[in-house]
Amino acid sequence: MSVTTERRFDGDRILRGTASLLAISLTAYTLYYAYDLPFVQLRHSNVFLGAGVALFYLTEALKRRDGAEGTDADDRTDAAMRIDADERSTGVADRPAASSDGPGRSIASIDGIVCLLSAVAAIGVAAYVEVNFQRLQSEAPVIGFSDLDFLVGAVIVVLVADATRRAYGAAITGVVLAAILYAMAGPWLPGFLGHTGMGWTDVARYGAIGLTGTYGFVLGVGTTWVAVFIMFAGLAKSYGALDYVLDAGSEVGTELRSGVVQVAVIASMAMGSITGSAAANTATTGSFTIPMMQRQGVRDDFAAAIESVASSGGQMMPPVMGVAAFLMADMLQVPYVDVIKAGLLPALLFYFSVGLAVQFVVLKFGWTAERTGTFDARVLRRGVHFAVPLAVLVYTLVVVQLTPLSAGLYTMAAMVATMYVRNLYVDGLSIGTLRDTTAQTLDGFREGAVEMAPLVGVLAAMGIIISMLTQTGLAQKISLRMVALTGGVLVAVLVMAMLLSILFGLGMPTPAAYILVVILVAPGLIEVGVADIVAHLFVFYFAMLSAITPPVAVAVAVGSRIADANFMRTGKQAMRIGAPGFLIPFALVANPALVSWSLPATPVAALVVSVGVVALVAAATGYDGRNDLAPSFRVGYLALAAVALFAPVLAVQAGAVAVILAGLGLVHLAGDRRSDVPTRGQ
Repeated sequence: MSVTTERRFDGDRILRGTASLLAISLTAYTLYYAYDLPFVQLRHSNVFLGAGVALFYLTEALKRRDGAEGTDADDRTDAAMRIDADERSTGVADRPAASSDGPGRSIASIDGIVCLLSAVAAIGVAAYVEVNFQRLQSEAPVIGFSDLDFLVGAVIVVLVADATRRAYGAAITGVVLAAILYAMAGPWLPGFLGHTGMGWTDVARYGAIGLTGTYGFVLGVGTTWVAVFIMFAGLAKSYGALDYVLDAGSEVGTELRSGVVQVAVIASMAMGSITGSAAANTATTGSFTIPMMQRQGVRDDFAAAIESVASSGGQMMPPVMGVAAFLMADMLQVPYVDVIKAGLLPALLFYFSVGLAVQFVVLKFGWTAERTGTFDARVLRRGVHFAVPLAVLVYTLVVVQLTPLSAGLYTMAAMVATMYVRNLYVDGLSIGTLRDTTAQTLDGFREGAVEMAPLVGVLAAMGIIISMLTQTGLAQKISLRMVALTGGVLVAVLVMAMLLSILFGLGMPTPAAYILVVILVAPGLIEVGVADIVAHLFVFYFAMLSAITPPVAVAVAVGSRIADANFMRTGKQAMRIGAPGFLIPFALVANPALVSWSLPATPVAALVVSVGVVALVAAATGYDGRNDLAPSFRVGYLALAAVALFAPVLAVQAGAVAVILAGLGLVHLAGDRRSDVPTRGQ
């Protein structure tokens, strides 16, 4: 081995060791903070920001040195999160790996050095803020900030924006830059867009060094409530929870007529609730579920569409809601449990519609699976120990109603304790078992911190956007203009809010999409009388649905790439399967009992809307479970669904429900007598 090769090997080993040590330390520190709360949250956010951004840059440097960015299944999540507008049809995964001796290697090495310097800078600026924390918080706003303060603030803004660009592509970074440019160009802007303007020192102050902007409530929630759950997900993954879900799902699929298709929906729902990106969820679970569906005979574009819709909807599923639940609770100043309760029925309605649409599509085209009758219950029993930490999570959140930070701490402790007991019982009491379980635990600590690191940058970036928009007054102006343009008519305001939410959510991960639409769009809904939490859920749902809405449709782009399917055909099928999801948010406004629980209004509303969703799915898929539907039937079902979902009088809704149920029964009866069943698979 040459001296150069040995030095490169040592350098790689040192870099990997440093990144792993920092990742494990960050998770351990987060648990320590959750247990002891040694200082104020703002200081914790600064420490976490420095360590998290540094960890992100170290992992980026490792990828550049390896020259293997986005080339295998394990890197699909990173590739998915890097897709931006001009790459959606091909994806980052198509980029060739940099060679070890060509120009690509030189570029990768230069970028790797930039990443290393950025990691050092992240630690440095966080240390500066920590050392000067009391002065920056108490004295500087009164007596003024120094030139060095402004310089450090500018460096923080640049680091956060660059980390966001690397992790999530150009879309969010473009919004950050646009917000900063808008803040600085105010005096030269026309009409209602104009304002007094800000200099670069104002951007540095309100964007970071004044302990606002970057250090705002978004990062505060992210470095506590969000972080502990993302780290729990990393720990669960290291212990084999994801593999267990997929194995158990495949086994259950042997007993279902639809085979693994419904399993793919459920697995994506479970994973999507935790991950902060529809694209990342599609890449992670789709790497397994899409090939499984294809092997069952499901057409490529439908397999990709099913996974894309299910992964996008996972962001709406409590208890995590793609980490937006924590942000929502903080913004609304309501208990976290209230957000879970408000989001549960709408999410179940969405997945009811998706599951039913998938079932209808599978039956319509004959993509069913033969029941093998070889169900092995032992597969389910192998993961029964995972029920212990989940029970602790439910008990601490719902019964005791601890904060998500404390609940996450106890859940992670329960997970670790359970795995040690389980492994020692199954594998035997030995040093080797203890060593292997400890290695699993440390790997889970590392995995959780590495998965959290990209989110640190984007959450901090959203803080900058919020600060620029609120300091200039643009957020309030947009809401007022939205109401004025629609004349204050509720339906028109809802449609305008839908369009804006989809637009602002394009290409965004869950936290960024939610924050942006809530700041810009939700106030307009509240202005016309929509309840606060309903308004938040309304704009949030449409921001999430932007992941399957062409022409961007980031989740569809990732899914179609994995399935090797045409992007536009996949997008068409995704809209077909997810069509009911675009009307459910309107149903929340028409039936607020779905969000604010009460008796008997909530169960009645749930029943009525569920039947309306059945009719809506039949109209969207052109199938009712047994027969293809003629255009007249589809139009009739669509009209009845609209009445069941939106009619202001319960008696009218009940009448529509009765007609829908009767219609389904009559069509099925007629179908049983028909002999000319249409050909499937077209």
